[in-house]
Amino acid sequence: MKKTKIELQQIENQIVALKNNIDNEITQAKLNYMSSVATVQFQKKNMQLAENVYQQTKKKFEAGTGSNTEISAAQADLVSAQNNFMNALYIALISKVDLLKATGKL
Repeated sequence: MKKTKIELQQIENQIVALKNNIDNEITQAKLNYMSSVATVQFQKKNMQLAENVYQQTKKKFEAGTGSNTEISAAQADLVSAQNNFMNALYIALISKVDLLKATGKL
């Protein structure tokens, strides 16, 4: 009888530990998702800024007051910002899937 009580207590402890692990996984998934969404918003603004800089640099170049080096650098910065935005979107999608998995919705 005593052995059965100990085994029951061990099972109950395992259940509590499992619930805690699930709660921690859900919390971490939520935090990761929120962070990735914030990163997407930041990278989107960064991409828009790079687009504005490129357009201004292009206008300067077309007016003859900007150099080829400046427009090349602005274009490279724009491509980099676009890549960063796409990577941020990808990470956000992955973190959303992780959150759905953690909450049992996927």
